[in-house]
Amino acid sequence: LWRKEAPECHGPTEARDVLQLALQKRGGVPLLEDPEFTTVGDDKVIGSAAWLAPDGSRHQRFQVLTFRDGKIVDIQGCTSRRDAERFAKKH
Repeated sequence: LWRKEAPECHGPTEARDVLQLALQKRGGVPLLEDPEFTTVGDDKVIGSAAWLAPDGSRHQRFQVLTFRDGKIVDIQGCTSRRDAERFAKKH
C-alpha cells in the first residue's frame, strides 16, 4: 500500500503533499483544488479531494477520519459525500 511508504504528516501542507504523491503514483494529475475538511461530531472529520485522471475524467473521493487522543485511528474511504456523512454519523 502507498501509505506504508508515505512520510509522517505535520499539518495540512504536508498532508496535501502526501495526497499528491499518492495520486502521482496512480497516474493522476495535480489536484483540482485544495482538499476540504469538515468536522463531524467530536471525533470525526470528512476529507475530500478532486483530481483529473490522465484521460481527462474528473474524480472525487471522500474519507472519514476518526480521531482518538489527537491521532487518526481509522480512515474509511467513500465515493460520495452523502456516504461519508452517513458513515460518520453511524459509526
